[in-house]
Amino acid sequence: MKYKYLNLKYAVINAAFMFMICATVSYSYNFLSQSGFPDGTVGLIITAISVCGLFGQTLAGSIIDKSKTLNEKKFITYALIATAILAVILALMPNGSLIQGIVAILAFTGASLGMPFFNSMAFIYEKDGQKINYGLGRGIGSAAFAVGSSLVGQLWGWKGKVIMPWYVAAFAIISLLLVQLMPTPSAEAEAAAEEAQAEGTSEGAASKMSYGQFFRKYNKIVLVVLSLVLMYFCHMLINTYIAKVIANMMGDAANKAGAVESVQGTALFIAAMVELPTMFAFSKIIEKVSINKLMIFASIVYSIKHFLTWICPNVYMFYGVMALQMLSYAILIPAGVYFSAQNVAPEDRNKGQAVFSVTVTVGSLLASLVGGQLFQYLGVSSVILIGVIASCIGTALMILGIRKVEEK
Repeated sequence: MKYKYLNLKYAVINAAFMFMICATVSYSYNFLSQSGFPDGTVGLIITAISVCGLFGQTLAGSIIDKSKTLNEKKFITYALIATAILAVILALMPNGSLIQGIVAILAFTGASLGMPFFNSMAFIYEKDGQKINYGLGRGIGSAAFAVGSSLVGQLWGWKGKVIMPWYVAAFAIISLLLVQLMPTPSAEAEAAAEEAQAEGTSEGAASKMSYGQFFRKYNKIVLVVLSLVLMYFCHMLINTYIAKVIANMMGDAANKAGAVESVQGTALFIAAMVELPTMFAFSKIIEKVSINKLMIFASIVYSIKHFLTWICPNVYMFYGVMALQMLSYAILIPAGVYFSAQNVAPEDRNKGQAVFSVTVTVGSLLASLVGGQLFQYLGVSSVILIGVIASCIGTALMILGIRKVEEK
């Protein structure tokens, strides 16, 4: 079956999703804090959003697989409708109330639920003989995240925190309308995709092992995994509570309504945009430099970036520090995929990829949960210093871990 402008539609919807998600990911702390929640409670709410998203996507995937009537497109549609409605309700909730916290968890979780299944739709289209340009979709999506982060910051400076739920609702509706433009795959393609997934599941089941068994078998990579968790912890500690970091740099200037968010939008724009050249050129980079050397290099730059954030005296230097994302996070994310492929046997590759993917999740959960409690009792510099120490330990473990891998 031939679909018209499928890649263009896929890329545009990616952009719409990212415009929506950038707000819930990057400005959750700002919204909740300015709604009157203390830092400890904000940390718990953000952690709950992450956990609900993780388990919600898993549960939804299982329901879609078992249902005869619910497919990926319908689920995405329902998730976006729910997100738009919940975002409007959130805008009307009394500040600092229990119900506002619950609605925020549901609305921000709903925004992220549909994205994995949009990727699944692309796989089904390929079973229908279509070629999906993932690079184009990912690139435009990343650019949209960068532009959206800047846009939210500017709008916040104009109207304050009230803008966020309405912004999320608007892009949920835009995404919803665009999803309806995506064609419904043929029944044959749906069946072929389900069959391929069933085969993959049965193959994975044959070699299924617990995480404990995995790390006993691949003990040589344990230090590398711990290293990534520690560095992502510091990364997410700064990113999740970036408003506090910026306010600490700005001093009295941060008291002006929307001033912090305006700077935050610019900083996030820079960080997201500088990632693109590295990720697009990564396949060429690894032809010249080994994965092991890239992992060590990126880890060192990562800790330098975190240290410079800690001592950063003003927002202009902070913009420069954010540009180091190009040589740290943007390298470690794809390098982890290749490192796992090189050091884990083919029959355990899915578990290996899951282990390296979950390092980001674990680091993020620790940052939101622990960070919120730390900020409740300690100053910004003290909390970021704790993150920097964790990052430096992570870099040391990375160097030791890579040496251990190379020795074996």
